[in-house]
Amino acid sequence: MKTILCLAGVLALLFVCRPLSAFQLGEADFTKAETKVIPVRGNITLIQIHVPQDVFHIAVLSGPEGYLLVDHPEAAGNPLVQKALDDMGKRPVKFLLNTHWHYDHVGGNEIYGPDAIIVAQENVRKRLMTKQTPAWSPTPIGPYPERAWPRITFRDSLTIHFDGEDIEMDHYANGHTDGDSVVYFAKANVVDVGDIFDSKGGLAGGVDMEGIARSLSAILERINDQTIIITGHSRFSNRGELAMFVPLLEQTIAHVRQESSAGKSEKEILDEGLPEAWKPWFAPGAVPVDRDFMHQIYATVTHTSNLNQ
Repeated sequence: MKTILCLAGVLALLFVCRPLSAFQLGEADFTKAETKVIPVRGNITLIQIHVPQDVFHIAVLSGPEGYLLVDHPEAAGNPLVQKALDDMGKRPVKFLLNTHWHYDHVGGNEIYGPDAIIVAQENVRKRLMTKQTPAWSPTPIGPYPERAWPRITFRDSLTIHFDGEDIEMDHYANGHTDGDSVVYFAKANVVDVGDIFDSKGGLAGGVDMEGIARSLSAILERINDQTIIITGHSRFSNRGELAMFVPLLEQTIAHVRQESSAGKSEKEILDEGLPEAWKPWFAPGAVPVDRDFMHQIYATVTHTSNLNQ
């Protein structure tokens, strides 16, 4: 688990490869949680649950038809989520969208699955149906019970029309996981990117850093300066920050590939840390070495990444 420097630093550094660099299933102390309900735009609200170990975000679309949720922390956090929903108005949860398969995003599946429709990229269902043994977990995860499995899956893209909104889920590439979804709320001009991007000062990583770069480039082309970006664990972001991050990531991938091709070892590349070009991204703080993030880039360019993470 990474050291917390400040709010921006936490939400920047803690979650390079969630939950790899943070903590394990069951360690979040929801008895010490602070819950905030934050209006986003239109009928979209963000439930933010801040525990000592983490920050969880649940995007909520509300209307006369009920609630549509994007992600849910582990099941122990459900009483806080449900209370926030009840305070907003007692409506049923009709849809639950998973941005990826990690436990801190699918904790509501087993709870709402019997009545709500769970939607996710097809690899999420495959992973929830089987035992997963990622390197970051000391014990196997799953298989989840059948009621937690997504009932609607897609390969590349899917659209849901609900509560007066058009909600599009897109899987651009393997990135944080092999089942990432980006969720667009078209009319509200809001996008939930899950764990493939953090706001300024943050580093989001995963199993395929080139895939993350491609996904973020696709988002960048689609959104505009008024778009609100919801991230999995950091503050709201915007197109300006994304436009700053994408070329930095692309340049660093190219740099690591060049260094590796020149014969430098992984240790040498990791010891160099992030290039100084990242300074504006972390300002006013210093550029961290961040070996985890550099390792993920190295594993991507040397084709040694393990997708089972």
